[in-house]
Amino acid sequence: MSDLYTVVMMQTNRVGIEKREQIREANLNRCLELFGYGARRLAFRGYAPLKLVVFPEVFLQGWNDNAAPYDTIFAKVARDMAITVPGPEIEALAERAREFKTYIAGNVHEVMPDFSEDIAFNCGFIIDPQGEVIYKRHKYCPYLPYRGRDDVSPHDVWDRYLEFMDGKFGRKKGDVLSCMFPVVETDIGKLGYLICNEAFYSEHSRAMALQGCEVLIRSSGMAEPDGSPPQDLWEVTNRAHAAFNTMWVVACAPGHLHVPGNPMNAYPGNSMVVDFHGAITQRIPYPGESVTAAQINIEALRRRRMDPRQNWLTQIRSEAFRTMYDKPIYPINMYNDTLPGDQADRSDAQPIRRFVEDGIFIAPAGPRAG
Repeated sequence: MSDLYTVVMMQTNRVGIEKREQIREANLNRCLELFGYGARRLAFRGYAPLKLVVFPEVFLQGWNDNAAPYDTIFAKVARDMAITVPGPEIEALAERAREFKTYIAGNVHEVMPDFSEDIAFNCGFIIDPQGEVIYKRHKYCPYLPYRGRDDVSPHDVWDRYLEFMDGKFGRKKGDVLSCMFPVVETDIGKLGYLICNEAFYSEHSRAMALQGCEVLIRSSGMAEPDGSPPQDLWEVTNRAHAAFNTMWVVACAPGHLHVPGNPMNAYPGNSMVVDFHGAITQRIPYPGESVTAAQINIEALRRRRMDPRQNWLTQIRSEAFRTMYDKPIYPINMYNDTLPGDQADRSDAQPIRRFVEDGIFIAPAGPRAG
């Protein structure tokens, strides 16, 4: 067990690709090149050895708004951009994991051909020091305002997903919570994965905390204005999840996104590590490509969790909350029997009108925005 170890955050730039064949030249080679810098220069071998390296969201493929030659970006990502995990690109990272005897966490557009060749997921993965993919988790709440830009959610294919992923990649067999929010136990702690927009839902990290998650990895692509002051929702959410759940949060943001029509600094960086009190212990306080490191003390976290004072997780009085979600909110199984397309746009599926009709929301006096 590694009680004290170094985590390296790779705030890498991303080039938005059109074809998966472009991944190595566009993004992967640079990631492998920078890996050596982080591993050799930033880890304290005798004090806190390198044990975890984290990359940002979709660091191998970037984002792409150009659906051509397909009708939707869903089809473009699944057929032309997404990779398999494991697969050739992941194996290149696995070689680094074996070389430096470290875990590697990252996030990519993934297609699982045995599930569907026409559906891509936003996948957070963890490779162990032996080069094996021991964990995969798929983004449960995608970012909806961009119509179709993000990938399909497990919630969109709920029935099929539960059957297909049951017991795989860190999941407990027959456990719905573990299937959607798995936690894997390793020699550097119990690890979970939060993906970008998911941090706006407190339930996501709480689901993993109640399974014992000690280090919550967050790969993000949070853009302006959410990621910078005065909103600073990137920092606010990172610190909140750490403090409310008494866990470490390792939040790796991206550098620049090179894609037509995109400002160079649309993504403000600010990768950070937050301790279990909610205090930032390290950060990259600027945009663009960079690499930094921090120390994770698992033993200190475990001692803190034994103290009843301000132990928020063990003070939850859950009975009052059990009926809170009895009435469904966002529609389930949207793509169980059909492929994603404009005719089933996810933004329009939000039940905002029902919230007004039920008296939950009060409609504004003037015209509705948008």
